[in-house]
Amino acid sequence: MKSIAVYCGSSNGSESIFAEIATEIGSLLAVNNIKVIYGGGDSGIMGVVSNAAIANEGQVEGVITNHLVEKEKKNLNISSIQVVETMHERKIAMFNKADGFLVLPGGVGTLEEFFEVLSWKQLQIHRKPIILFNLNNYWSQLIELIDKTIDCKFTGENIKDAYIVVDNTAELRKVLNINVKN
Repeated sequence: MKSIAVYCGSSNGSESIFAEIATEIGSLLAVNNIKVIYGGGDSGIMGVVSNAAIANEGQVEGVITNHLVEKEKKNLNISSIQVVETMHERKIAMFNKADGFLVLPGGVGTLEEFFEVLSWKQLQIHRKPIILFNLNNYWSQLIELIDKTIDCKFTGENIKDAYIVVDNTAELRKVLNINVKN
């Protein structure tokens, strides 16, 4: 994998562990030459991931909409940034640039990004890996909700094969088949 889209919060969340893991992941991706593709902002844990990657000489590409340039504070330190008009353009650009997707804790926007690439995978629009980082069980209720859609026969059991759940960076390294380089 040469690039990965990181979907996560534009805020820091309620616990310091979110930023700590975002820092670790940004560093891990950078030192293993995996380009970070993300929403282009400098706020929240998305800013933390991008800045950690930059601090470790990684490549970072952002895609941000005009209306979020001020709100999410466009990150001027990254390798390149693309400013687009709509959220749909943003998501398509990120999708096209990425070899896979990593979903860290976040809010409704993160959920929407996850479900879009998950539904596209279910529809066989792509075969890229989707990794759900279940930090401190953050996504456990989401996983239960997906299980409920299976139990009620709205989704096939094969949806469980469309994404991978990891709970820590050691598991993430295994999934990405990378080691820590220093």
